[in-house]
Amino acid sequence: MKIIVSIIVVLFVLFQLKGQENNQLDKLVISSIKSYIIDDKNLVRQKFSLMDTSRYYICMDGLPANFPCDSVHNVTFFSLNNLEGLPNSFKHKLKKGIKTLFVGLKISNNQIIITVSGRVVRRLKKNNTSIGLCDWGVSIYEYSCEKQKWELKETKYGGV
Repeated sequence: MKIIVSIIVVLFVLFQLKGQENNQLDKLVISSIKSYIIDDKNLVRQKFSLMDTSRYYICMDGLPANFPCDSVHNVTFFSLNNLEGLPNSFKHKLKKGIKTLFVGLKISNNQIIITVSGRVVRRLKKNNTSIGLCDWGVSIYEYSCEKQKWELKETKYGGV
């Protein structure tokens, strides 16, 4: 039974990665990003930090194909693959260093594990970028055959 569910999960994810609009995978990723942002804002409020949490930056590298970037508000998406193509004002921010969210997807048995990690991205020189890990949130979704949908089973947060 586990093998069949695993095959269904893999086929589902592969099908969804081909750019279906409003697909379930995008919804899971969006939910995980929003959950991380809420937790991050709450942590900043508790610590009385001066860190600006009004705008977040997300690295597009690793997101599903045709991810609906406009579905998450107050977020700027960019790719590390094309830093030279970015506006000079953004390159200037990168020289100082900005906290950027990275999204990772992993399939294991009948689960999709989505990791949203906060990392400081700093452009040291033209072809030299530094990335330092700060914190992360891990959301574990499991497919319910009875309900025919993905359900959040666990969310964990941590940091360095």
